[in-house]
Amino acid sequence: MELTIASRALRTVTRISLAFCTALAATTATTTANAAPAATTGLLDSCAAVHALLPGAPDGNYFLATNRYLLGVYCHDMFGTPREYLNLAASGPTANFSQYTAGGAAPGSNTRTTFSKLRLNPQNLTIDVNDLTFATSTGQLTHGNQTVTSIPYGTAVGCNSSANGVANVDLRGTAFAVSSTFHLGGFMPAGTSTASAANQLFNLTGGGYCGWNAPSATAYNPFNPTGSDYSLTLSCTPDGLLRPQPCLDLG
Repeated sequence: MELTIASRALRTVTRISLAFCTALAATTATTTANAAPAATTGLLDSCAAVHALLPGAPDGNYFLATNRYLLGVYCHDMFGTPREYLNLAASGPTANFSQYTAGGAAPGSNTRTTFSKLRLNPQNLTIDVNDLTFATSTGQLTHGNQTVTSIPYGTAVGCNSSANGVANVDLRGTAFAVSSTFHLGGFMPAGTSTASAANQLFNLTGGGYCGWNAPSATAYNPFNPTGSDYSLTLSCTPDGLLRPQPCLDLG
């Protein structure tokens, strides 16, 4: 047991050291190259900054150091528009999904969107619930004159006068927990938000006629998402430094 704790502590120190070293490398690179891109000034606080310093760096897991956080992220599209994502440890048909449940005024089949990574803003730990880059959807139904084919993250929708929509947010195995709340919306809305595992696990229901339960208090007809919606806020867990993608709040 003591060896296990010591080994985990050593891995933690190594991760912190790597984050600081990459930040120092960026600062040094800026100092020694007057023409260096502005993105490399100061800390390596984004995947774009990593790309500016290391143009050949591929998609993969990296450590970032922002003004407030030391954290691990997955960098996507490094040779295009680099973006940060959170790897989800729990994935599959029953984890990290959103669903508009068919029935009532929404005929068709249940529309379920399942996520394996989440778009993360490393500056403030908010999640773009509309980003479907690492999501898959099944089923489709009709809402008014619209065909519903996908649902934002953390969103349960229904339209049969009950809370028949369901969703699951499962951050267990990551260094993050949910720190914001979920909101009912629509006509005659109904639903529940049940938290467990120190706010790393939420089981949601939502519905009405038609209604929903979603991260955004201003959501309207949350399906077929377009644009960005950074309405879900996370925080670092107390043991965040022991996770494969660590998170340490320096604030």
